[in-house]
Amino acid sequence: MPFACNAEILPDQLRESPLVFDAWLDDVWESYVPAGTAFALAHDSRGSCKLCLAGPGFLSTRPKLQPGDEIRTGTIVAYFSADGEDIPYGRPYCDLRYGD
Repeated sequence: MPFACNAEILPDQLRESPLVFDAWLDDVWESYVPAGTAFALAHDSRGSCKLCLAGPGFLSTRPKLQPGDEIRTGTIVAYFSADGEDIPYGRPYCDLRYGD
């Protein structure tokens, strides 16, 4: 996996307020995961949210987010590695699944 990537929250992904980080999902880190794999939990004023990797890759490092931290536009929520053909170019590297 030759490319190291940052999964960052983009402006159009958030609803009317920032997310609040709740927890990491421990069993997916330091391993290769398929697209759509949830790696963290968060919430906003309207409900819960899962943070999911948009493409397949190796979830390598957790950023220094602690429960209660705000996740705003530009916040890096995961570091991962992926092959070039698996990188979701032109769209977010992290999908937010509200209400899951």
